[in-house]
This record gives sequence, C-alpha cells and structure tokens, in this order.
Amino acid sequence: MGLFGKPTIGREIRRRDVTLLLHSTHLYKNLPSILEDGTLHTVRTLRVRHGVEKAVRFLHDPRRYEQFAVGLDYLNASLSFPNTQLLYGRSKTDWKAEWVHLALDLELLDHPDTLFCPVSAAAEFGKYVTRGLDGFRALFADEVHGQMREGLPKNVPTHPQAEVLLRGPLPITSVPAIFVPTADVAREIERLGSRHSLSIRIETTPQLFVWPKWLVGK
Repeated sequence: MGLFGKPTIGREIRRRDVTLLLHSTHLYKNLPSILEDGTLHTVRTLRVRHGVEKAVRFLHDPRRYEQFAVGLDYLNASLSFPNTQLLYGRSKTDWKAEWVHLALDLELLDHPDTLFCPVSAAAEFGKYVTRGLDGFRALFADEVHGQMREGLPKNVPTHPQAEVLLRGPLPITSVPAIFVPTADVAREIERLGSRHSLSIRIETTPQLFVWPKWLVGK
C-alpha cells in the first residue's frame, strides 16, 4: 500500500484527469432506437430483439464479433477522446455528420465486469483484453504495438484504438450527456428525446469531431 492508500482505478482516473468515457453511436441507425427503448444494447441483446439478420444493420462492424466472441455481451467505449480511426473507417461519407458520442458514467470503469484493451479488442481474437487496475494502466503504457506515449495528453491512451469494454446492456440512465457536432443535430436529438420524456444534457462540441492533433501525421 502506498503513502496515500491502496492504488485503485478511481485514483488512476483522477491522477490522469480522465473525465470522459465515450460510446460513439450512429446518429441515424442507432440513436433513435436507443432513445425510444431507453437501453444501450449489446450484439447479443440486439440479436434477441431483432433477430440475427436484422440486427446486423445496427452493428458498426458485424465481422468483428465473429472474431471476438466475448464482445457479444459488451459495449465498446473510449477514454477522453473518440476512436476517430474507427469512425472514419466506418463512414462512407463525412463521419462528423453521422455520429454522436454518448458520455457514460465514469463509475463504470471500476465495475468488476469492465474489461480493458490497449489496442483494438478484436486484435488476435481478444488476446490483449485484460481487467482490473493492471488492465487500466496498460492503456497508458510507454509503448503499445509501435505507438509511443511521448507527446500525448496524460488522459489519452497510448494506442488510438485502445478500448474499454462495458458489460451490457446498459440503461440510458448511464448516459449523463450526448455530445454532438452541430446545433442542428442537438435540436434533432432534443426533439427525439422529448417524445420519450428523456432528460439528457446535450452539448455541441465540435472539438470531439475533428482529427486530434496528436494523431496528425501518424
């Protein structure tokens, strides 16, 4: 035990100034059903709800779950900044116009079922997925698969595709805020939310919808 008590994920969160745990979802395909159903579904619960074939239209990458079976019961999230490489690769047009970011309760990071992966969780069939304090710290290692820590903000994981995996499904009460790129998108989400008596803070944050400066040139 250290001078200030036992190391915990909560202490690491504060030490690194981590204030955002983000789940990015498709504005048109996913968000309306999330607001209507009040639930962030996993692949498994989507398949139960819609059937295997119809559930595919809600998935960002259907092939991923054939390679990473544990992902069927988990929601992927990122720390401090969205996974822009994923979003750019999944969008056939301007990704900034197709996605929103759901802020999730930071307490989920310390849940015993939460998993961490310093790279994409699907890499080598989930080989690098870990849990607990060591798993959280691994996100910020000095070197991760050729990516170096030098020059990064202290709250940003070393590898741009590092993931937090949250056991789901999750209730929409786990979402204190939705970050959107423009005021027009904010108004549309307010309209959708009002139909279901949902009270979620909506913030227009264009800075979360641009390529981060620490990835430019990489």
